[in-house]
Amino acid sequence: MVPFFMFIIIMGLLLVLVIYGTFAKNRWGINLDPVICPRCNKSLATIRTPKSLRQVLWGGGTCKTCGIEVDKWGRPLSSSTRGLGGPHLT
Repeated sequence: MVPFFMFIIIMGLLLVLVIYGTFAKNRWGINLDPVICPRCNKSLATIRTPKSLRQVLWGGGTCKTCGIEVDKWGRPLSSSTRGLGGPHLT
């Protein structure tokens, strides 16, 4: 009985995380709107082909017209945020 309640609590916390991420537009959110390239204003493909592990895990894509990499919200990614862990510490 206890594992069932732990499962419900964990799933509830994940649901809250996804809902918050959708409103805050962070990597945990779900974007149902079409993504527009910020550089050339072209629409990115609805069915995407991920080009990196970050795109597989967190969404986003690469514009076929200009080659810029964007997150799932259509924001351009800088070179320091393209990896999985964000900025690299040296």
